[in-house]
Amino acid sequence: MLGSPDDQRVWPPKNPQDRYIGVDRGAFYLTENGYRPDLVLGDFDSISEMEKQKIKERVGSYIEVDPDKEDTDAELSLIYVMKHFDSEKVIVYGWSGGRLDHLMSILMIPLQPRFHNILEKIEFVNQTNSIKYYRPGVHKVVKEQNKTYCSVIGMTQVKLLSLGQGFKYQLDGADYDYPAALISNEFVAATANLSFKSGIIAFVQSRD
Repeated sequence: MLGSPDDQRVWPPKNPQDRYIGVDRGAFYLTENGYRPDLVLGDFDSISEMEKQKIKERVGSYIEVDPDKEDTDAELSLIYVMKHFDSEKVIVYGWSGGRLDHLMSILMIPLQPRFHNILEKIEFVNQTNSIKYYRPGVHKVVKEQNKTYCSVIGMTQVKLLSLGQGFKYQLDGADYDYPAALISNEFVAATANLSFKSGIIAFVQSRD
C-alpha cells in the first residue's frame, strides 16, 4: 500500500497467506483500517510523530530510511519484496492521485532492469483501473468482470504486435518505433490473445 492521496483507493482482501507492506503514509492507511502489515517501510516524512507511534504498535517489522536517498520508498519496497518474499503476485494499491511526477515515476518502476524478474508479477489496482506488464511472447489476457475497456500501452518500442481472437479491434503484426498507446479496445470474449516480439507492454483494464 503506497501513500498517495488516492480517492480511488481500494483495500486488499484480508487473506492469512498474503503479505502486506505499508509504504510511507500507506502504512498509516493500512493500520488505521484494521490491517497488521508484515512490514512498513519509508522515510515517513509525510506523517506525524503520533501517527508514526501508532504504526509501530501495530506492525511486524518497521524500517525507517533516510529521506536523502537515491531510491524512492516504492522502489525500496519492491527491492525488499524480491529479497524476502517468493510472491506469485505483487499488487500495488494507493498509487494514483496526488502529484503527477509521483504517478509517472511509479508506473515506470517495472521498466527498470533490476525489476525485470518480477515485471509480470506487478499489478497496479484502484477502483476503476488495473495495470499489468508483459514481456515479449504470446499471452492470454483475462477480462475483469467490472471493467469495460482494455488498452495496450507500449512502454517502449514494440515489434510485431498482434491483438487476436477475443478483442473487438484486432491487429496483425504491427511495429511501433515509439511508445504507442492503443486505447479503448474491448473484449468480446472472456479471454483474448495478445502477442509481440520485442518491447514491454502495459495492459490496462478500466471503466468510467
